[in-house]
Amino acid sequence: MIRVYLEPRVVITWADFINTKPRFSIALDGYVKGPPQFLIQGPYANFNHHEGVARIATRSTCAQVYYYIRLGLLDTFQKNGEPRARVYINDVDQDVCLSCWLLKNSGKLEGLRFDNVLVQLILFEDILDASAGAYPIHPDNPQIHRQAWIYEPYTRARTDGSIYSMPKKEMKNILRSVCARIDAAIDGRSEKLKLDTRYEKIGGGPGWQMIYEEGPYARTKLFSQKIKAYVALLESRKNTYAYTIGKMSPFITFPLERIYDALNKAEGLSSQENSWGGSTIIGGSPRKTGSRLAPQEVQKVINDCIRREQTS
Repeated sequence: MIRVYLEPRVVITWADFINTKPRFSIALDGYVKGPPQFLIQGPYANFNHHEGVARIATRSTCAQVYYYIRLGLLDTFQKNGEPRARVYINDVDQDVCLSCWLLKNSGKLEGLRFDNVLVQLILFEDILDASAGAYPIHPDNPQIHRQAWIYEPYTRARTDGSIYSMPKKEMKNILRSVCARIDAAIDGRSEKLKLDTRYEKIGGGPGWQMIYEEGPYARTKLFSQKIKAYVALLESRKNTYAYTIGKMSPFITFPLERIYDALNKAEGLSSQENSWGGSTIIGGSPRKTGSRLAPQEVQKVINDCIRREQTS
C-alpha cells in the first residue's frame, strides 16, 4: 500500500530521513533537501530537482517518479507482490500532486502511448517545472489551459497566500481535489481555465524586476515580456514574507547562489533546513519561517550583491 504523509513546510536532510523514517520511505520534491538519492538497504528514496542539481538538466519530481516506476522502482518498494511505501511531502504543488497520483496509480502506467493524456500531463509538467515556469509556452496552447484547471485548487491557495500557513487538513483536501481532477482529465472530463497572468512591479535593479504576483501565471507573462530574472513576492503577513527568486536559465547573468548567501547573511541564517536557497535557476525564502526582510531590504541586498559581482 502507498500511504502519503503530509508534513507542511518540513524540510530535513537525507541523513535525518534515513535515520528517523521507517524502511520503505520515499521523500518528494524538497521534503529532503538535496539531490535525488536511493538507498537499497531500507529501501529509501529521495526524488527532488531543487538543490544540488543542474535544474534544467534534471527532470522534475513527477517525471523522475514516472520513469523510475516504469524502470522498476516498485519491484524494490513492495511487499508480497504489492507496492509498499510511505511517501513524505511538505507541500501540495503541481509536481507533488502528480507524483503522488503516479505512485498511488502505478498500475495505470503500463503500455501508455505518447499521445495518452497522462503522458502529456507528465511531459508538460516536466517542461514547466524543470524550467521553473520559464519555458516559453504559447498562451493559446490548449494543454496549459487544461493544466490550469487540474491544478486550480492549489494555484488558488497559492495566489491568495493561504498555502504558506495552511494546516495539514486543508492541504490534504487540495491534494485530494487535484488527484480527482487528474482522474477526470484521464477520463476525458477535464475542463479548461483562462490564465490569470496579472502582476504588479514593485522594484528591481539592473537586469531584474521585483513583482507582486497577483495571478498564478504571472511569470508566464513576465517572461513573455523578456524579463529574464526576477524576485516574486508571494505573500506577506506580520513582518514575514514569502519570496521566489529566479532566472530564465543558467546563461542569464544574475548570481543566484551568491544572492542566496547574501540574503542568509542579512537575516543571520545558517541552518541548511531553514534558509534562502534553491537551484542555479530558482530558489526562495526559508520554507519553515519565511523571510523577515521587507521587499525594499531584499532589493538592496540583491543590488549590492550585483554591484560586488560586477566589480570583482
